[in-house]
Amino acid sequence: MNTYELTILFADGDDQNRERVIKMIESFAKKAKGEVNKQESWGSKHLAYPIKKMGSAVYEHFLLTLDGRAQVELEKTLKLDESLLRYMFVRV
Repeated sequence: MNTYELTILFADGDDQNRERVIKMIESFAKKAKGEVNKQESWGSKHLAYPIKKMGSAVYEHFLLTLDGRAQVELEKTLKLDESLLRYMFVRV
């Protein structure tokens, strides 16, 4: 089991998709026999450059414990989700 940090950027005002993705990550971690150690909402921040013509985004940060194969599956799932502006996985 490895520890990962996951940071996701959502469009401002897109609370439905944000809650959906948060629940999806939590259920995925349980299903993969991992866990969400910490989940923080960093709020809305100004972006250094526009992404999809947006100047600000809502940041969500997770500290996850997952197997390496489960991390690859979760990353594929996030890559297919068009409601996300950006995401970043980092192994701690």
